[in-house]
Amino acid sequence: MYAPGPARASRDLANYEVPELGFCFPVEREGTMSKFRILVADDLSPEGLEILEKAGEVEVRQGMAEQELRDALPSCDALIVRSATHVTARVLEAADTLTVIGRAGIGVDNIDVEAATERGIVVMNTPEAGAVTTGELAVALMMCLARNISAADASMKAGKWEKSALLGTELKGRVLGVLGLGRIGSVVADRGCGLQMQVIAHDPYVDQSRVPAGVRLVTFEELLQQSDFLSVHVPKSNDTLGLIGAAEIAKMKEGARIINGARGGIVDESALCDALDAGRLGGAALDVFEREPLPEDNRLRHTQRLILTPHLGASTREAKRNVSREMARQVVKCLRTGVVLNGINVPRIAPAEAAQVGPFLRLAHNLAAFLAQVFPGEMHSLRITLQGDLLSASAHPLQVSALAGALQHRAEGPVTPVNAENIAQRMGVRWHTESHALKRDFVNLIRVEALLGEERHFVSGTVLGHRHGRMVELDRFLLDAIPEGPMLVTFHEDQPGVVGQIGQILGDARINISRVQLGSAENGGDGDVQMGILNLSSPLGARPLKRIQDLPSIRRACAVNG
Repeated sequence: MYAPGPARASRDLANYEVPELGFCFPVEREGTMSKFRILVADDLSPEGLEILEKAGEVEVRQGMAEQELRDALPSCDALIVRSATHVTARVLEAADTLTVIGRAGIGVDNIDVEAATERGIVVMNTPEAGAVTTGELAVALMMCLARNISAADASMKAGKWEKSALLGTELKGRVLGVLGLGRIGSVVADRGCGLQMQVIAHDPYVDQSRVPAGVRLVTFEELLQQSDFLSVHVPKSNDTLGLIGAAEIAKMKEGARIINGARGGIVDESALCDALDAGRLGGAALDVFEREPLPEDNRLRHTQRLILTPHLGASTREAKRNVSREMARQVVKCLRTGVVLNGINVPRIAPAEAAQVGPFLRLAHNLAAFLAQVFPGEMHSLRITLQGDLLSASAHPLQVSALAGALQHRAEGPVTPVNAENIAQRMGVRWHTESHALKRDFVNLIRVEALLGEERHFVSGTVLGHRHGRMVELDRFLLDAIPEGPMLVTFHEDQPGVVGQIGQILGDARINISRVQLGSAENGGDGDVQMGILNLSSPLGARPLKRIQDLPSIRRACAVNG
């Protein structure tokens, strides 16, 4: 259950209102933004479309059924939806090039996040842009309930004058209970304090230090028992479905009122109608429903003291404009730079730290990819060791970046930071991340160690100047190499002419060498064997690679493609 008990160690973030956070998605991209295709499946403001159109090829197709969306999705890099379009697992089967799904709004229950994660597709939302608008609607509905405004309007339009029958109540001094203190819940709580209400709240994931001034945290039971007005602002999940049912309503004050502007199904509609018909509740207001649009024959339409609005939570000009612009910016940033803001299914880091941590995320990815391609054998385990406070604070993002790099050339299908842990688990690859000192020469250092077949190999690296990733150690070889493909890696005899022979073969293949790094084993542990890392202008084909492997001085050579 969402409400009772202490906070859980892990949480369902699918619809939760969380602070804006970022993650660097270390995927190499080729070409210019003009080659990216962006499909907009729901209503987006002109301001948002303008941002997208400056960045890529945009197609707007609203009101698509499932099969139409499947047919439109192939070759698209990004899909943007609001609440109307349902992105199902069947739809995602056609997502052959999709990198990101953007939900212009908060709730992502219309997106199969699990299926997207399985395919390595980022899902992001815009939790901030519509928070004020949605919170203000909840407050407006509360005022309508307190003063019977909807009933008075209907009565007047029916030619009646029922002043005495529409006696209301003041909000000042009444108890406002807020279920869920995310962005929207916090807006409602703040407005309640401004109306001089007594504001209490329940949220098992929020401690007192994050509670708005004037708001008192209580248990779920206390929230039900004390609230005159109960406003619901929690995500829809297995924990919250039917959270406010007959048993919970029975614990509320007689005459209390309920407002649900979160998601349909959190308040049990049948139980709510029963309580209103019996006079147990003083009223209720719903902006969201178990089925949307609400069927014409639904019982809610005929229940008294019940205000219904057609999911107007984010329906203001300001919110539509803000949500559209914010989502467009996030999608463009993801496609251009790999930085994910407000990602639902990726590890999260604060945007303020993204500039520093981002290069290390790419480094972790590249080091692990290098190790997995240079050495043969089935991968059994991966260990990531982090040195430095900056890296230790971002251990999980660094871990999934390394896993994605290690598995991208060994797994079937795409591997990204979104699905890397799931794929590693299926492949039987164990992983572990730890933090401790490795080498005093570096403030921040990443070491990736893999058990490949019967042998263990490791590679270490750091970032210079907050931008440039460097490989500094491979097993016993000391290096200063750039771990970015395409590359040629050789283990060869330490004798004159080797690099010249390699250069001749690459020249014959019209492949330029952009950088050469030669490394010798530390303490002479590998005798007369030297290691060479050559950064190339284009990937190395099988034929020139075979010629290099056949050179007498070459003990082993392989191509690395990033």
